[in-house]
Amino acid sequence: MEKQLTVLGAGSMAEALIAGWTNTNDLAPEQIMVSNRQNDARLEQLEKDYGVRTSRSARELCGHGEIIILACKPKDWLSALEPVVDSIGPQHTLVSVMAGITTEQMENQFSFRIPVIRAIPNTSAVVNEAMTPFASGRYINESTKKAVTDWFKLVGQIEEVEEHLMDAMTAITGTGPAYIYYLMESMELAAEKVGIDRDTARKLVAQTLLGAGIRVQSNETPPRILYEQIMSPQGTTEAGFTVLHEADVQQTMIKCIERASERSKELGGIVSSGVGPNNK
Repeated sequence: MEKQLTVLGAGSMAEALIAGWTNTNDLAPEQIMVSNRQNDARLEQLEKDYGVRTSRSARELCGHGEIIILACKPKDWLSALEPVVDSIGPQHTLVSVMAGITTEQMENQFSFRIPVIRAIPNTSAVVNEAMTPFASGRYINESTKKAVTDWFKLVGQIEEVEEHLMDAMTAITGTGPAYIYYLMESMELAAEKVGIDRDTARKLVAQTLLGAGIRVQSNETPPRILYEQIMSPQGTTEAGFTVLHEADVQQTMIKCIERASERSKELGGIVSSGVGPNNK
């Protein structure tokens, strides 16, 4: 891959993407330039750990590559954009990996037709197994879209969706790994409680979840059928499911996802008047 990109933001999502990209043999770390607002130590650490370039010069950041990724917290996106907004031109593509912020909100910061993509990868990018749904703005063409999605394909799978679904996608794939880790923690604690040592518990739980995920991917059998196949009348699985049903775990998880989706919409509403030429 010959393209270069700039990442504005140096938090956990930015690092997960950088780690995944630099895991591959498809690019050189120097193709990635990273910036943040003021944490010099963080930039130095990313440069040391991954070999990426860092800068706070707007001219250097925007001159480095035509793809600019906004990887900051949603509440900070305008302040992250402000130092470079006057150096961004029609040749650039702006890519958000933030929850809630719409393509229209980003397009409205500029007086010209800037190509915008809204994506929501997850931290499994670290091991090149992310799931990245994305939606295109009004001014994206196929060539520009391919240039962006090629980067996300390096860290996992992608799926193009209508933008009205992106808040739901955020709740499922963006925050989803956290819920899986919570489930894993619960299973590990349970394993220890019934006498299994911690290291063995970690190995057992991780492989069990990995195997289940791969099996779901391998065919179209619904999860309900798969877990019912494991149950036998009055057996151990059924005994465990009785507890899950009594605690209404499935409905609780549904409410969890719904609330995360609602919060993504709310984050999109926490926006000031803007920083670009259209707002001056």
